[in-house]
This record gives sequence, structure tokens and C-alpha cells, in this order.
Amino acid sequence: MALPKLAISNRQSLITVRPYQKADRPAVRLICGTDEFARPELFRQHRRMGEYLADKAIPYYDYEPESTFVGEVAGQVVGVLWGTVDTRRCEQRARQLRPLLIRRCLAGTYGWPVWVLPDLRTDLANRHPVFPQVDLHQYPAHLHIGVLPAWRRQGIGTALVACYADYLRHRSIPGFHLYASSFHPLGVAFYRKLRLEELGQFAWRFHTGVRWLTVTERIFGLRLGESGLLATDS
Repeated sequence: MALPKLAISNRQSLITVRPYQKADRPAVRLICGTDEFARPELFRQHRRMGEYLADKAIPYYDYEPESTFVGEVAGQVVGVLWGTVDTRRCEQRARQLRPLLIRRCLAGTYGWPVWVLPDLRTDLANRHPVFPQVDLHQYPAHLHIGVLPAWRRQGIGTALVACYADYLRHRSIPGFHLYASSFHPLGVAFYRKLRLEELGQFAWRFHTGVRWLTVTERIFGLRLGESGLLATDS
């Protein structure tokens, strides 16, 4: 099966969107480990928090690297889409990884893990969640995406999602879904611009480490056909 690859250009640069390679791992971890929207104050004060966030994404780029795509400019990775074809399997991998993350926190691998208390407070505040269930028969895949600030609004995110959608079509995956939080308004606007279907929304409480936020979480999805929205020419 030929994996999708896409080249786009803007006024300054030729941007290549392609499947992830092992050599991309440090750059991918850097982007996966950046938190400028959820807990920016903690992230600025405790930069090793990025190592923890990057480790949380291991079920994607290490366990299922074929479902990760990168946007590259002049040899530099400037955007990443990390996804899965099977949400249930990916969630199981994440649960299996959790004890390792806890051991690393206790061992001081990430320095003093100041985000643990806000995580616990958030979990306690949302221990009886009420939210729409995603139909995983229609939308079994899911994704996350990150683009470096200097390279946003240049078509990289759209190209990454297009390559991922084409990859899913090649594998006969019927659709994908994703979550977008109200504390990340750029993400919500981006997925609406792609004209993804809004599958539902729910409210939850989130502690940033500094303050409480009431968050609106939106669920977006796309059912895939042989061609159409987000199809590439590969």
C-alpha cells in the first residue's frame, strides 16, 4: 500500500507532509510535549512537564507509528498529527502505560511533578461525567494535532488531516473523531473550518494548576468514503 504524501507551498517555503519516520522522534516529542493552552503557567515554570506530556503520547508514535504524520520544511518538522485506527486498542495501551508514568513521576524523572495535584483535582471534579458516546463503529479512529506557532495558518494542519484521512481510506477505516476543548479556541475554529461534523458536546471542570475552568468539550467527526472531503491525490 502506498502511504500518502503531500507537498504544499506558500509564499516562502515548500512544505512536505509525509508519514512519520523514526528519525523524527525528537521533533515529534517536542511538539507533543508542548502545552500552551491547557496549563500554560505550569508549562512555562516547569519545562520538564513537556517530557511527561510527550511520554503520554507514546501509544501513538511508538506503538502505532504508521498512524503518525509530520509536516516538514527544509528538513525541520513543524507540525505533527498523531493518531490511531482503533480507539479502543489505543485506550488500552494508554492504560497499560499509566503505571510506568506513575513510576517515573515518583522517581523524579520529570523533576517535581507539579501537575499531579491539578490532575487529581480535575479527576475528582469529573468523577461522574455525562457526555455523548462516540459511535466507534462509524468513527473508530481518532487523532491529535500540533503545529508550531510560527507555521500556523499556512495549510499544514489541513494537509496533515488530509493525509491521515487518505491513509484511513486505504485501510478501509470508515471514519475518525476528535475532541476540541474551549480553552483551545484555535483548534475549535480549525475543525469547523474543515467542515467536520459536530457529534456532540459536554461540559467539565478543569484545574490549570492556578485556577478552575469550566470547559466546553466539542466532539468532531468525519465519515470517510472513497473520495471527497479531505481527499489527497495520492
